[in-house]
Amino acid sequence: MSAVVLRVVMLTTVYLLALTSLRPGDVVVGLVLATLLVLVARRIRPPGPASPLGRRLAGVPALVGGTLVDLVVGTWQTAACLVGRGPTAAGLVEVPIPRSGPASAAAWGVRVGFVPDTVVVEIDEERGRMLLHVLDAHDPAAVVAAQHDSYRRRQRRVFP
Repeated sequence: MSAVVLRVVMLTTVYLLALTSLRPGDVVVGLVLATLLVLVARRIRPPGPASPLGRRLAGVPALVGGTLVDLVVGTWQTAACLVGRGPTAAGLVEVPIPRSGPASAAAWGVRVGFVPDTVVVEIDEERGRMLLHVLDAHDPAAVVAAQHDSYRRRQRRVFP
């Protein structure tokens, strides 16, 4: 039951983001459309073992939510740096990336590039590395560990 409610909420959220509106009428229409879509989808394909595509799509909320968390934290760190209270050891860090295909590497680069305290300088799939400019490069191993942790927790399920 909670999975159905979560699906309805997520679909309604996407609908409202597309409309860029929070008017009560739009919220009601979004809830009705999302509920109908979820109910029709359950009738067409009853719940069972998830397909590979289904498992990948199920990871999208963690990817989006985690990216938003990274965005907020990175914005906070950038603001702290701008007012003189943040890290002062900006520099380049080379992050090894798994050989998982161009879509995964590109998605990782885009996701990391959204965060204001990190700039993707280069992605080299042949050498299996991503070169980042970060605000706090005093401990490159910590940057690499944080990037790999973020990849495992947020992205690997959607872009293996």
